[in-house]
Amino acid sequence: MARPPHAVVVPYPGSGNINPALQLAKLLHHHGVYITFVNTEHNHRRVQATEGFRFEAIPDGLVEADRDAGDYDIGLSAATSHRCAEPLRDLVRRLNGMADVPLVTCLLPTALMSFALDVARELGLPSMVLWGGSAASLVGHT
Repeated sequence: MARPPHAVVVPYPGSGNINPALQLAKLLHHHGVYITFVNTEHNHRRVQATEGFRFEAIPDGLVEADRDAGDYDIGLSAATSHRCAEPLRDLVRRLNGMADVPLVTCLLPTALMSFALDVARELGLPSMVLWGGSAASLVGHT
C-alpha cells in the first residue's frame, strides 16, 4: 500500500497566518494528505488538537524579554527569519526517520516564513508559499 503524501505546514506565528494555513491543512487532509502542522513553541501550548494532524513545535528565536518589547512584531519577524531554519531542518529529518510517519513530500510555509523555502531547497523538497492576505494587501507590496 502506498504511503500518503506528507505536507509540513509552517505558518508565521500570527493568527492572520495560522488560521488560513490551518484551513488549507484541513482541506489537504480531507483529500488524503498527511499533515504536520508546525507552530512556534510559544504558540504550541495554545493549539487545540485537530483530528488526524500531527502538531510539532520549533522555537521562534525570541528570548522571553523580547516578547514585551514595543517592536515585538519586527523582532519576531527577524528572529524567525534568522533562527528557525535549523530547527525546521532538524524537524523534517526527524519526521523522515519515524517509521509510523510518511516521508515528507513538501513544505508549505506562509509568506513570512521564507526561510522554509531555503530548507525545502536544501532537502530537495517541493514547496509552495501560502499568502494569507487579501488581494488588496498586495498593493502595498508592489
